[in-house]
Amino acid sequence: MKLNTTIIEMTDAYLHQSFYQSNENLNIIDCRDIEGTRCYLDDAAKAELIKRISNEPADGIHFIDSGNYHYLTLLWLSKIHVDFNLVLFDHHPDDQPPSFGMITSCGGWVLEAKETLPHLKNVYTFGVGDMPDISDISTDLPLYISIDKDVLSTDYAITDWDQGTMTLLEIKEILGKIFSAHEIYGVDICGDSGEMAENGSSINNQTNATLFDFLSQKK
Repeated sequence: MKLNTTIIEMTDAYLHQSFYQSNENLNIIDCRDIEGTRCYLDDAAKAELIKRISNEPADGIHFIDSGNYHYLTLLWLSKIHVDFNLVLFDHHPDDQPPSFGMITSCGGWVLEAKETLPHLKNVYTFGVGDMPDISDISTDLPLYISIDKDVLSTDYAITDWDQGTMTLLEIKEILGKIFSAHEIYGVDICGDSGEMAENGSSINNQTNATLFDFLSQKK
Protein backbone atom coordinates (compact mmCIF):
# COMPACT_ATOMS: atom_id res chain seq x y z
CA MET A 1 0.00 0.00 0.00
CA LYS A 2 1.38 3.40 -0.94
CA LEU A 3 1.84 5.70 2.01
CA ASN A 4 -0.24 8.63 0.82
CA THR A 5 -1.86 10.16 3.90
CA THR A 6 -4.86 12.48 3.79
CA ILE A 7 -6.56 14.28 6.66
CA ILE A 8 -10.12 15.46 5.98
CA GLU A 9 -11.15 18.15 8.46
CA MET A 10 -14.93 18.19 8.85
CA THR A 11 -14.73 19.43 12.47
CA ASP A 12 -12.00 20.74 14.79
CA ALA A 13 -11.19 17.22 16.03
CA TYR A 14 -7.73 16.96 14.47
CA LEU A 15 -6.70 20.42 15.62
CA HIS A 16 -6.33 18.95 19.11
CA GLN A 17 -4.22 15.97 17.99
CA SER A 18 -0.59 15.53 16.99
CA PHE A 19 -0.32 12.00 15.56
CA TYR A 20 0.03 13.24 11.98
CA GLN A 21 2.18 16.33 12.41
CA SER A 22 5.55 14.70 11.71
CA ASN A 23 4.36 13.03 8.51
CA GLU A 24 5.98 14.58 5.46
CA ASN A 25 3.71 12.82 2.93
CA LEU A 26 0.53 14.42 4.22
CA ASN A 27 -2.24 16.45 2.66
CA ILE A 28 -4.77 18.21 4.88
CA ILE A 29 -8.07 19.16 3.26
CA ASP A 30 -10.12 21.62 5.30
CA CYS A 31 -13.83 21.08 4.62
CA ARG A 32 -15.20 22.74 7.74
CA ASP A 33 -16.73 25.55 5.70
CA ILE A 34 -19.00 23.25 3.70
CA GLU A 35 -22.61 23.30 4.91
CA GLY A 36 -25.00 20.38 4.68
CA THR A 37 -22.53 17.66 5.74
CA ARG A 38 -23.31 16.49 9.29
CA CYS A 39 -24.68 12.94 9.13
CA TYR A 40 -26.54 13.70 5.90
CA LEU A 41 -24.87 14.96 2.73
CA ASP A 42 -26.89 17.19 0.43
CA ASP A 43 -26.16 17.28 -3.31
CA ALA A 44 -24.32 20.61 -3.29
CA ALA A 45 -22.10 19.57 -0.40
CA LYS A 46 -21.43 16.21 -2.04
CA ALA A 47 -20.33 17.88 -5.26
CA GLU A 48 -18.00 20.20 -3.35
CA LEU A 49 -16.44 17.35 -1.35
CA ILE A 50 -15.86 15.34 -4.54
CA LYS A 51 -14.18 18.40 -6.03
CA ARG A 52 -11.90 18.93 -3.04
CA ILE A 53 -10.64 15.33 -2.99
CA SER A 54 -10.49 15.02 -6.77
CA ASN A 55 -6.68 15.06 -6.84
CA GLU A 56 -6.29 12.60 -3.97
CA PRO A 57 -5.85 8.87 -4.73
CA ALA A 58 -7.99 6.25 -3.03
CA ASP A 59 -4.93 4.24 -2.09
CA GLY A 60 -3.05 5.13 1.07
CA ILE A 61 -4.35 6.12 4.50
CA HIS A 62 -7.23 8.56 5.00
CA PHE A 63 -8.37 10.03 8.32
CA ILE A 64 -11.94 11.23 7.81
CA ASP A 65 -12.95 12.81 11.15
CA SER A 66 -16.10 11.88 13.12
CA GLY A 67 -18.32 8.91 12.38
CA ASN A 68 -20.91 11.50 11.40
CA TYR A 69 -18.94 11.72 8.14
CA HIS A 70 -18.28 8.03 7.55
CA TYR A 71 -20.02 8.47 4.19
CA LEU A 72 -16.70 9.95 3.00
CA THR A 73 -15.61 6.33 2.55
CA LEU A 74 -18.14 6.12 -0.28
CA LEU A 75 -16.37 8.96 -2.08
CA TRP A 76 -13.01 7.19 -1.77
CA LEU A 77 -14.52 3.90 -2.96
CA SER A 78 -15.95 5.59 -6.05
CA LYS A 79 -12.36 6.29 -7.13
CA ILE A 80 -11.51 2.57 -7.33
CA HIS A 81 -11.79 1.25 -10.89
CA VAL A 82 -10.93 -2.40 -10.33
CA ASP A 83 -12.99 -5.10 -8.60
CA PHE A 84 -12.47 -5.08 -4.83
CA ASN A 85 -13.96 -6.08 -1.48
CA LEU A 86 -14.64 -3.79 1.48
CA VAL A 87 -13.62 -4.76 5.02
CA LEU A 88 -15.49 -2.64 7.55
CA PHE A 89 -14.86 -2.23 11.28
CA ASP A 90 -17.96 -0.56 12.71
CA HIS A 91 -20.33 -0.84 15.66
CA HIS A 92 -23.18 0.03 13.26
CA PRO A 93 -23.90 -1.61 9.88
CA ASP A 94 -24.35 1.71 8.02
CA ASP A 95 -26.63 -0.03 5.52
CA GLN A 96 -29.96 1.58 6.42
CA PRO A 97 -32.22 3.04 3.70
CA PRO A 98 -32.34 6.86 3.78
CA SER A 99 -35.08 8.39 5.88
CA PHE A 100 -36.03 10.67 3.02
CA GLY A 101 -35.20 10.80 -0.68
CA MET A 102 -31.97 9.23 -1.89
CA ILE A 103 -29.64 11.39 0.16
CA THR A 104 -26.21 10.07 1.16
CA SER A 105 -25.90 9.53 4.92
CA CYS A 106 -23.52 8.22 7.57
CA GLY A 107 -26.05 5.47 8.35
CA GLY A 108 -26.72 4.39 4.78
CA TRP A 109 -23.50 4.81 2.79
CA VAL A 110 -22.72 1.06 2.79
CA LEU A 111 -26.09 0.29 1.21
CA GLU A 112 -25.51 3.06 -1.34
CA ALA A 113 -22.07 1.64 -2.11
CA LYS A 114 -23.52 -1.83 -2.69
CA GLU A 115 -26.19 -0.44 -5.01
CA THR A 116 -24.12 2.05 -7.01
CA LEU A 117 -20.50 0.86 -7.19
CA PRO A 118 -20.11 -1.92 -9.78
CA HIS A 119 -16.56 -2.76 -8.71
CA LEU A 120 -17.54 -3.42 -5.08
CA LYS A 121 -18.17 -7.16 -4.83
CA ASN A 122 -18.51 -7.97 -1.12
CA VAL A 123 -18.62 -6.24 2.27
CA TYR A 124 -17.24 -7.96 5.38
CA THR A 125 -18.11 -6.27 8.67
CA PHE A 126 -16.37 -6.67 12.02
CA GLY A 127 -18.25 -5.32 15.03
CA VAL A 128 -21.86 -6.08 14.08
CA GLY A 129 -23.18 -9.58 14.69
CA ASP A 130 -20.98 -12.61 14.04
CA MET A 131 -17.38 -12.01 13.04
CA PRO A 132 -16.79 -12.81 9.37
CA ASP A 133 -14.40 -15.63 8.52
CA ILE A 134 -11.28 -13.96 7.17
CA SER A 135 -10.37 -17.12 5.28
CA ASP A 136 -13.54 -16.70 3.19
CA ILE A 137 -12.40 -13.36 1.78
CA SER A 138 -11.56 -13.82 -1.91
CA THR A 139 -7.77 -13.62 -2.29
CA ASP A 140 -7.86 -12.55 -5.92
CA LEU A 141 -9.41 -9.16 -5.14
CA PRO A 142 -7.75 -6.23 -3.37
CA LEU A 143 -9.32 -4.96 -0.16
CA TYR A 144 -10.27 -1.50 0.99
CA ILE A 145 -10.45 -1.25 4.79
CA SER A 146 -12.62 1.25 6.64
CA ILE A 147 -12.30 1.60 10.42
CA ASP A 148 -14.82 3.45 12.59
CA LYS A 149 -13.34 3.74 16.06
CA ASP A 150 -16.82 3.35 17.58
CA VAL A 151 -16.17 -0.38 17.23
CA LEU A 152 -13.72 0.07 20.13
CA SER A 153 -14.56 0.30 23.80
CA THR A 154 -14.34 3.69 25.47
CA ASP A 155 -10.92 2.69 26.83
CA TYR A 156 -9.54 3.24 23.33
CA ALA A 157 -11.69 5.93 21.73
CA ILE A 158 -14.19 8.70 22.47
CA THR A 159 -16.67 9.01 19.62
CA ASP A 160 -19.98 10.71 18.84
CA TRP A 161 -21.85 7.36 18.87
CA ASP A 162 -22.47 4.45 21.21
CA GLN A 163 -19.52 2.09 21.14
CA GLY A 164 -18.61 -1.57 20.96
CA THR A 165 -16.27 -3.66 23.06
CA MET A 166 -13.30 -4.41 20.81
CA THR A 167 -9.79 -3.63 21.98
CA LEU A 168 -7.10 -1.97 19.91
CA LEU A 169 -5.05 -5.18 20.11
CA GLU A 170 -7.96 -7.17 18.62
CA ILE A 171 -8.18 -4.80 15.66
CA LYS A 172 -4.43 -4.98 15.10
CA GLU A 173 -4.50 -8.79 15.22
CA ILE A 174 -7.29 -8.95 12.65
CA LEU A 175 -5.57 -6.39 10.44
CA GLY A 176 -2.31 -8.31 10.69
CA LYS A 177 -4.00 -11.48 9.38
CA ILE A 178 -5.70 -9.54 6.58
CA PHE A 179 -2.51 -7.78 5.50
CA SER A 180 -0.56 -11.03 5.48
CA ALA A 181 -2.94 -12.66 2.99
CA HIS A 182 -4.39 -9.88 0.84
CA GLU A 183 -3.50 -6.94 -1.33
CA ILE A 184 -4.67 -3.75 0.40
CA TYR A 185 -5.86 -0.92 -1.80
CA GLY A 186 -6.39 1.68 0.88
CA VAL A 187 -7.54 2.37 4.44
CA ASP A 188 -9.62 5.06 6.09
CA ILE A 189 -10.23 5.79 9.75
CA CYS A 190 -13.05 7.78 11.36
CA GLY A 191 -14.62 7.93 14.81
CA ASP A 192 -13.02 11.05 16.23
CA SER A 193 -15.34 13.14 18.33
CA GLY A 194 -16.33 16.28 16.51
CA GLU A 195 -18.71 17.29 19.30
CA MET A 196 -16.18 16.75 22.11
CA ALA A 197 -13.01 17.48 20.16
CA GLU A 198 -10.91 18.54 23.15
CA ASN A 199 -12.32 16.04 25.65
CA GLY A 200 -11.51 13.02 23.52
CA SER A 201 -8.35 14.34 21.92
CA SER A 202 -5.78 12.52 24.07
CA ILE A 203 -7.19 9.01 23.81
CA ASN A 204 -8.16 9.41 20.15
CA ASN A 205 -4.76 10.84 19.33
CA GLN A 206 -3.04 7.83 20.91
CA THR A 207 -5.26 5.34 19.05
CA ASN A 208 -4.83 7.19 15.76
CA ALA A 209 -1.06 7.20 16.29
CA THR A 210 -1.05 3.47 17.02
CA LEU A 211 -3.13 2.65 13.96
CA PHE A 212 -1.12 5.00 11.76
CA ASP A 213 2.20 3.50 12.86
CA PHE A 214 0.86 -0.03 12.42
CA LEU A 215 -0.54 0.66 8.95
CA SER A 216 2.60 2.53 7.88
CA GLN A 217 4.67 -0.55 8.62
CA LYS A 218 2.38 -2.62 6.40
CA LYS A 219 2.90 -0.57 3.25
